[in-house]
Amino acid sequence: MISVKEQILATINKLPDNATWDDALYTLYLCSKIKRSEEDIQNNNVITLQELKEYIDRLEEKYENNNIK
Repeated sequence: MISVKEQILATINKLPDNATWDDALYTLYLCSKIKRSEEDIQNNNVITLQELKEYIDRLEEKYENNNIK
């Protein structure tokens, strides 16, 4: 299994030579979020689109009088 450090180095090595610090940090951040999402999917730690819609509806009902849009 490839270590996290090796994954980070491989990601950085794929950046163009003119990459900035911001480019590197954003790329690592994005890769981290994608990896976590893949793990959530593998562990079935997800909700359906219908469940998301129902959750949003409950939030809208809860905050409808607060004038938050």
